[in-house]
Amino acid sequence: MFWRKKTNGGDEVKIFFASDLHGSTVCFKKFINSAAFYGANVLVLGGDLTGKAVIPIAEQTDGTFLSFLHGETHVLKGRAEVDAFSKRNANMGFYPTVISEAEFQRLSSDQNAQDALFKTLVLERIREWAAIAADKLKGTEIPLVAIPGNDDFHEIDEILTSAPHFDFHEMQVCDFKGGYQMLYCGGSTPTPWDTEREYSEDQYIARFAELLPQVKDMSRCIFNVHVPPFGTTLDACPKLDENMQVVYEMGMPAQLHAGCQTLVDVIKQHQPLLGLHGHIHEGRAKINIGKTICINPGSVYPEGILQGAVIALRDGEVKSVNLTQG
Repeated sequence: MFWRKKTNGGDEVKIFFASDLHGSTVCFKKFINSAAFYGANVLVLGGDLTGKAVIPIAEQTDGTFLSFLHGETHVLKGRAEVDAFSKRNANMGFYPTVISEAEFQRLSSDQNAQDALFKTLVLERIREWAAIAADKLKGTEIPLVAIPGNDDFHEIDEILTSAPHFDFHEMQVCDFKGGYQMLYCGGSTPTPWDTEREYSEDQYIARFAELLPQVKDMSRCIFNVHVPPFGTTLDACPKLDENMQVVYEMGMPAQLHAGCQTLVDVIKQHQPLLGLHGHIHEGRAKINIGKTICINPGSVYPEGILQGAVIALRDGEVKSVNLTQG
């Protein structure tokens, strides 16, 4: 028998944070398993759960299946090869789907039908992930806290809000484990891809004007904001030309900043305890903006590798931050 000394801040809160899984099923499974692996008592997702492309697999009259990926034709012989191909590409964040050759030809000339199929497959995978989380976290008290990213369809909100173990929020400030609060703000500043949830700096000013009055104590508030602060290591990324190709200068990729200036201003003025960010996959780092610790774990989801951060909070302070990869 032993006695545990109670502290003013209560017991330690150990967060495992990741972002930008972009449909990678293997990364999501690793994320769920990270609670046990790292001894975390809360899981936090920073947005962009959904992927970017459908891979049609067209069934042929001779019993084979054809698919096109990265400029290559893949001939799959039998369902076993189809299943292996589908699993491999689902782990890379794609949405493989088996259709007839006739359906493939019809879809090829109908952009609206392609978009509808993409959304259907995205929502199916979100439901699959919700089921995985419910199964793996059953019997635990570990919440899975999540916000949407700029790539996430609005339709995922209803699915995840009602899913067991998911604690999904957008544009809210809510009580968080250990007597802290979490401010939830998804989406991003405008991107070249014109994604689902993009907001101007003026819109971010209005968004934070709505959220900040709800914060009780900034020194115990965690900002879960998908877009990173502008002009920092967290938002540095390659510059693209009009053809979405990387621009090179002196033989090196040119860099630009793609974060949110309003967020920088808010953090400097209000100094929350912690900022959790994503969006820029190359922006893997931990920095300080004044007293606020800000983290972007980065993302290499196409490789099936999960990048994250283990964060320990105790007595109203960030005791440790460790960036992880596995």
